[in-house]
Amino acid sequence: MKILITNDDGIDAYGISLLTQFASTISDDITIVAPMDNRSGTSQAITLQNELHFVQISSNRYACSGNPADCVMLALNRLFQDKPPDLVLSGINHGMNASDDIGYSGTVGAAREAAIIGIPAIAFSQRHGKTQNDFAVARHFGKRVFDHALSIKLPSRHVLNVNFPSTDISDVKGIKTAALDRHKVSDEIIAGSQPNHFKIGPLNHRVETNPESDRFYLQSGYVTFTPLLVDTTAADLLEEIPEILFYE
Repeated sequence: MKILITNDDGIDAYGISLLTQFASTISDDITIVAPMDNRSGTSQAITLQNELHFVQISSNRYACSGNPADCVMLALNRLFQDKPPDLVLSGINHGMNASDDIGYSGTVGAAREAAIIGIPAIAFSQRHGKTQNDFAVARHFGKRVFDHALSIKLPSRHVLNVNFPSTDISDVKGIKTAALDRHKVSDEIIAGSQPNHFKIGPLNHRVETNPESDRFYLQSGYVTFTPLLVDTTAADLLEEIPEILFYE
């Protein structure tokens, strides 16, 4: 099995090394292509105005100056032009990618970039995963979660979004499938160091969670699996919106 691994925290992030460990238990054909630095919050953005620096670090590790989606695009077109990988893995992200947050996620964006052209893709994230110590749940249960995720046959143009809870290992209960929660209420905008300069501050979020949602189960000590569609059409509204013909 040929596997491509990427992330949005950077080539030297702890999470991508942990994910590579899990992947190496099922394949010895692994290629890592990740951003040179942290590209969190870049969603599926690609670099159009600037050239991309793409450099080989070792026999199977490459770094890119762009975003996670850039990494996938470069890998598929420069390293896998003869035969695409069988699987694309993204993560393990340093922080959860759940509920409304997935729209900002470079981790999910990289997986979507692969899924768009029909390559099975899984995004992994560790809630509150800032330091290596915060990845205790992913380290302890990661291989079992990884194997279970791979056992799921994803339809074409789907992404499996996996989140590890942040809790004591003894409090982890299992794996739950979960819908996306509603998370965001608003944003804090912080004044910058100069006039007319600002920073995006912390997210203002709902304290309550929707029943059986990803945040609900994460807070209850479960690993969450959420299948995501690449096609975001609101199909239930297609027949509800009146059509107008200008010329009859």
